[in-house]
Amino acid sequence: MNPANQQYYGQYPSAPPNQTGQPHSGYQRPPQGTSYYPPAELPAPVQPSYQQTSYSNYGPPQNQSQPSQYQQYPPQQYPGGPPQALRPFSQAQPAQYQNQPYSAQQLPQAPQAPYGQPPAQYGQFSPNAYQGPNGPNPQGPAPYPPQQHPIHPGAQQWPPSQQFPPNHGYDVPPTPPSAGYDQAQRAYHAPVDTSADCEALRKAMKGMGCDEAALIRVLTSTKYDNPWAMAQLVQDYNKRFIRDLAKDIESETRGDLETALLALIRGPLENDVRVLIKALDRAGTDEDALMDVLLCRSNADIRAITTEYKRIKGHDLLVDIKDDVDDTLFRLYSMVLSATRAEDTAPITATDIDQKVTEVQRATEGMIGTNAIAVAQVFASCNASQLHAVSEAYRRKYHRSLEEVIEKEFRGDMEDALLYMLESAIDRARSDAKRLEKPLYRTPRKDRLFINRVVSLYWDRSRLDAAKSAYQRYSSTRASLRNSIKALLSGDYEDLMVALIRERR
Repeated sequence: MNPANQQYYGQYPSAPPNQTGQPHSGYQRPPQGTSYYPPAELPAPVQPSYQQTSYSNYGPPQNQSQPSQYQQYPPQQYPGGPPQALRPFSQAQPAQYQNQPYSAQQLPQAPQAPYGQPPAQYGQFSPNAYQGPNGPNPQGPAPYPPQQHPIHPGAQQWPPSQQFPPNHGYDVPPTPPSAGYDQAQRAYHAPVDTSADCEALRKAMKGMGCDEAALIRVLTSTKYDNPWAMAQLVQDYNKRFIRDLAKDIESETRGDLETALLALIRGPLENDVRVLIKALDRAGTDEDALMDVLLCRSNADIRAITTEYKRIKGHDLLVDIKDDVDDTLFRLYSMVLSATRAEDTAPITATDIDQKVTEVQRATEGMIGTNAIAVAQVFASCNASQLHAVSEAYRRKYHRSLEEVIEKEFRGDMEDALLYMLESAIDRARSDAKRLEKPLYRTPRKDRLFINRVVSLYWDRSRLDAAKSAYQRYSSTRASLRNSIKALLSGDYEDLMVALIRERR
């Protein structure tokens, strides 16, 4: 066969091209549905010898899953519609594209997920769910990049260097701040009548002595369960008597009763800041107090705490922490204070969880030594549900608990902080119960730590109830929290703590 014609063999069943590369004038174009021949202006390349396979019925090479190089043509050269050669020959021409002009406007638009819900995931499309320009695509379109989805104005953005984006690219609503952590919440609080209670407070502290029972009765009243109601009581008292309620309590009470009453009237946000200031005192750092305030908190709460700390202390919180803790623990707290933790509504995806599990294993058991920063990055970027999923996946994959790995690979404050985060994610009620029991039975007893933990639970009724229920199940004595308080505390301090756990004295 003439070499000039051999390269077109199988493409021109009626006649080969002439010497100019054009088909003979008597040649008719094959009917719709058969193989296309190359246009005159695009000479077909010679097929290499290793690709010389048998051709049947002038169709494509056998066992060739991808379109050959003869099949790639700009659609505008075929006014009747896009050529079939853009798809494998085994697929029929879609009816909706026959004898229609081809334009980019026919491409389907990416579906937008409702607000608060993640977009559909890659691989979740049914075979006919996505109609592309070349017919149904069983795999669906490629995952949409996060920037194509509108971001809620209040959603936290993470830095590009973040290894695990906190919300995995999903547009999720930010976790709202806890009660008492956002001034905007005050607008939703209905004012209460505080006149009688202000008089009762002033009468309890006026003159000789102090009526501690009256202070406890007023300040633990259900009327002031809301932090903004308590703030109103303090403000009305100060305005009515041109005094400072906190200073009056300091002058009239002593010891643990004074500490607990002051923690109560400050409200949750200011008390958190006061606890941090005390914990970072130059006399020594209270790592337990740091963990209580900063770990396992929402991004909104962290931002409120850092802002209030700077307002009261005049310093950046992270700078003060750096001066008081070791470098590894400082790196953990710097991640926490960046407020890039996944929001509570961020979904759990198997790919992300498996990636985190692998990262933790490589940073601990998979290497000589420990990469504490990598583990801290995983823990600080996860919300509670995601960290719980990481723990479960680690057990299934490596047949040991993540708690055991942390206890084996870490020591000191870093071990305590990671276990605190992990235990809270696995069972928050049990973690709260253990945190209440530990300072009560420690020798010497750490009353300030116990007070701060009880007061923080006081402002969250559902969490307090769960902690009390777990306390009786998991405490070493199997006693109720109320009975433990009555057995270990005494006097007005005992009465106040029983009232703060919302039990009758």
